[in-house]
Amino acid sequence: MIIKVLDTNVLLDRPIGDILNTMEPCNIVIPLAVINELDGFKHLDDSRGYCARQAIRFLDALRPNLHRGVVIESGHVITVELNHLNVDLPVFLPKDKVDTRIIGVAKGLGEQAREVSLVTQDMCVRILADALGICVENYVVEKVDPEILYQGWVAISINSDEIQQFYQHNMIEYESDKLLDNQYLVMKDETGGKNLGRYNKRARKIFPLCREMNIFGINPIKDNIEQHFAIDALLNPDIHLVTLMGPAGTGKTLLALAAGLHQVVNLQRYSNLVVSRALIPHGHDIGFLPGSKDEKISPWMGAIFDNLQYLIRNFTSSKYGASSTPAEKLKSFMQEGYIDLEALTYIRGRSIPQQWIIIDEAQNLTKENIKTIITRAGEGTKLIIIGDIQQIDNCRLSAQNNGFVTLIDRFKGNELYAHVSLCKTERSRLAALGVQLLA
Repeated sequence: MIIKVLDTNVLLDRPIGDILNTMEPCNIVIPLAVINELDGFKHLDDSRGYCARQAIRFLDALRPNLHRGVVIESGHVITVELNHLNVDLPVFLPKDKVDTRIIGVAKGLGEQAREVSLVTQDMCVRILADALGICVENYVVEKVDPEILYQGWVAISINSDEIQQFYQHNMIEYESDKLLDNQYLVMKDETGGKNLGRYNKRARKIFPLCREMNIFGINPIKDNIEQHFAIDALLNPDIHLVTLMGPAGTGKTLLALAAGLHQVVNLQRYSNLVVSRALIPHGHDIGFLPGSKDEKISPWMGAIFDNLQYLIRNFTSSKYGASSTPAEKLKSFMQEGYIDLEALTYIRGRSIPQQWIIIDEAQNLTKENIKTIITRAGEGTKLIIIGDIQQIDNCRLSAQNNGFVTLIDRFKGNELYAHVSLCKTERSRLAALGVQLLA
């Protein structure tokens, strides 16, 4: 079998179990220098620290024969390599540098007339290895193409008789192997009319959207079909996970908050509304913030406060006088437990039942972050995850490899899940122009 020598950056890219799943059975060699580097990353709270800890635990479970090679269930042979310290390398490569020691292991194994490939994401290491005649490859996992990412809805053609049946019986039979569960439809007839529905793959039927579209005082924009789809997904009790993706000003956060307040305050179907987001700055970090937890996260929640105050500005109740400002009403809502703002830092280890949870700015989250969030959802909880892949502030993520697009790609077609991509910016003409010209 071919020998693959893994660089540290490969083991920090994703959990080692996922790495092995992307490779055919082979001899995996991890240089001792890589173990030393993993030790320096294991204390970090980010995805690199998580992956480092996963790799260390995985290797520790294979002792005591790692130096000889351990065959695991997947067919891979895992070896920690500590030899090849005296391989003949150019004098300008410092021997105490980790990259040199990794290259030395690959070169030493290759000199034993064995088929060896050095796997690294470091471009400089790839160049050096190639110059020394070492077979080298980049570690690239197939990523989601945002251009062909699942949109959550599609247009189909349908005849007028089917449309009549659709409105008469509140459903129509429709056989399709291409449509997915909870995929939204724009049904176009011969007259050019547009009729909206949602596909149920198990029943092989198309159902109309919910009739009541007013949620906490707001309605979808009349000609914005994506907003109609989003509200239907948010209000459907059989859909437990909703993702909303789109550029700034499309109404993602406002609709999710309005639907949440409607369900929590008006219908009392959920105990409270939890709003959370990744605390990743756009531009320079403002540094440490003093005060309580609520005071620390308050600057990060400015957009959430703006939307909440807009929604409750006209809320009337015997508890609130006519002279109460939106800010005063919002403060009362939070004091009464209707709304809870939470940092993602504190979500690990929790079990959250019977709550309406909104995760904002999800494009800045890794796959591991997303997995942690979803596995916190308890019985009766609805989870809404919102993001815009055009505004990624996490320097280690891109539009192709962030956890948000991975979630959409993996969950599409599941009966508990619905996704809607919103395209039309409704905030203002200037905001729409900014999205269009600065894409």
